[in-house]
Amino acid sequence: MEILYSFKTHLQGRGLSKRTVNSYITTLRRFARWVEQVHGEFDAAAITSLDVANYRRHLVEKGRKPATINHALDVLNSFFVWANVKGVIQVNPSASIKRVQEQKNAPRWLDRRELGIFIRTIQKYGKTRDIALVLLLIHTGLRISEAVSLKIDDVIIRERSGIVRVRHGKGDKYREVPLNLTVRRALDGYISETKGEWLFPGRRGGHITTRSAENVLTKYGRVSGLNVTPHILRHTFGKMLVDAGESLDRVAALMGHANLNTTARYTRPSVQDLEKAVDRLAWE
Repeated sequence: MEILYSFKTHLQGRGLSKRTVNSYITTLRRFARWVEQVHGEFDAAAITSLDVANYRRHLVEKGRKPATINHALDVLNSFFVWANVKGVIQVNPSASIKRVQEQKNAPRWLDRRELGIFIRTIQKYGKTRDIALVLLLIHTGLRISEAVSLKIDDVIIRERSGIVRVRHGKGDKYREVPLNLTVRRALDGYISETKGEWLFPGRRGGHITTRSAENVLTKYGRVSGLNVTPHILRHTFGKMLVDAGESLDRVAALMGHANLNTTARYTRPSVQDLEKAVDRLAWE
């Protein structure tokens, strides 16, 4: 549909990642197919609040998770806000639709024991590149897309300090993240062996893909008996900072969060935190 192509161009112009853009368009196509099944055709100008409410009910009846339903509602709202600005529609039909209530759980992260197991595994079995990648993610909290797209020139290592320059973070924002001694040592040794412009070069001249980097984490996670993803390592970084007593504004700056509410997730107790709290009351 032409209107979806136009909206896709709009999302790309906002600097959103390819994955996010594809997620938005896929969600909109699902909604459009549902509208076609119910009404015979999809016409954005004809969509009403009742249609959006019925789609919400449709997703609930299909057993979709609250987070999935709310994501769909957020995507629809973004689309209709854009369509309203463009003059395609007169009123946003999703504006008054309530989100599905969901329990706000803490993000999944590795506790100190799990982190120790994973680090020992990567140190024992990992290549120099893999060790450098993992330590960079754990000690900087970079998104996987930010890490794989780094150039060697983006890493500045001095005798007592260092930084990594994230030139195109989320929303195409620039930020600098300090490098502690642990990651400086790992990167310094690795960079001395690396050729070319990319910090993590691929086989075809560019940098490694996010999928390749994810596979690295998955492989060593399986060896260590843990579920390890880029998001989990990023959350581990955020949680360690909060547990160390760092303020939310500092954590937000380091992680590239635009909203402190996003950072505040790391103050929520995890399942392990709650278990430890209850265990302290045990009589045995």
